[in-house]
Amino acid sequence: MNQILRVKGISKSFGTQQVLRPISFEVGEGERICILGPSGCGKSTLLQVVAGLARADAGEIEMRGVTVEGGRRYIPPENRPVNMVFQDYALWPHMTVRQNIEYGMKRRKTERGEMERRLKSLQSLLKLDGLLDRLPAQLSGGQQQRVGIARALATEPKLLLMDEPLSNLDIKLRTDMRGELARMLGELSIATLYVTHDRMEAFTIADRILVLRDGRIDQLGPPEELFDRPASPWVAQLMGYHNRIEVAFEDRDRSVGRVAGTPINGRRPDSAAGSGNRGVMMLHPESIAVQAEGAPNGSNSLPVKVAQSIYEGTRWRLIVETADGQPLHLFHAGRVDPGRAMTLFLPPERTMLYEATESVHG
Repeated sequence: MNQILRVKGISKSFGTQQVLRPISFEVGEGERICILGPSGCGKSTLLQVVAGLARADAGEIEMRGVTVEGGRRYIPPENRPVNMVFQDYALWPHMTVRQNIEYGMKRRKTERGEMERRLKSLQSLLKLDGLLDRLPAQLSGGQQQRVGIARALATEPKLLLMDEPLSNLDIKLRTDMRGELARMLGELSIATLYVTHDRMEAFTIADRILVLRDGRIDQLGPPEELFDRPASPWVAQLMGYHNRIEVAFEDRDRSVGRVAGTPINGRRPDSAAGSGNRGVMMLHPESIAVQAEGAPNGSNSLPVKVAQSIYEGTRWRLIVETADGQPLHLFHAGRVDPGRAMTLFLPPERTMLYEATESVHG
């Protein structure tokens, strides 16, 4: 796969605050990478550095084999083969939709016939029929978002940068648009760096997800890899593994964690060799099953007591406690009275075990 973007050891500070620690990754031709992480982790700063809107303190950036930043070399944003879609769309309020889309092409002196060809293609692709003569104030949020994307695509950039383009939309429209956006980007086969803090948005759009935390890459891989083998407790929580249980390791390879005296087999997705016997078990609520009453306890059976039942419409959320008082959340078809004892089955392939070296909130 041809590489459209190479980021090599990029770092960035604002005053005494280091926002990006040395970061390196590549984006292939037609590949979609979502940068996922909480507010303040450096996502937008990374995008701005790639775009050339902010200068890196160190490191290099290559686009299609040409260095656009590194050492004394710096190519400004307007001369990089990129375009950016902003969170607030940044449309010219005094220009019609047509004028907004044509703006970049006119600056690059695109021929009139070619401009019309691209405009017609984008009008069809982004469902802008009947909107070309309207001003941005006359458009809905979803329509403005599509115009912002059309304007970014009009100059046929080799790399598209998108900074949380759906965050200003309501929940239903955001859900609809992320599917539409994934389809469109797939059809265009354009290399894309897409910033989001929404896991499902990243899952829908990305070929690979780059998890950013405190300016560092915690994990980079396909969505299924991050979900099946989160590299750290923090990534596991980001993937929806909201149950965190302290365990004691009892085997050399630390694939068995003891919870209140009960041995539980699990996976070590980090593959790290450790020496401590304290560990952390991360579990997704959807993965936990309730064993039938009277069924014999087998491997990975964990006795618990129900603390609370919460109705959530199509199912009940149970909050239970282990014998040593640690809480677990899971889903169940019906209500269960508080105080009732039950036994859970924890699937070994969905039970993640880690060294107890960090907080998931770190």
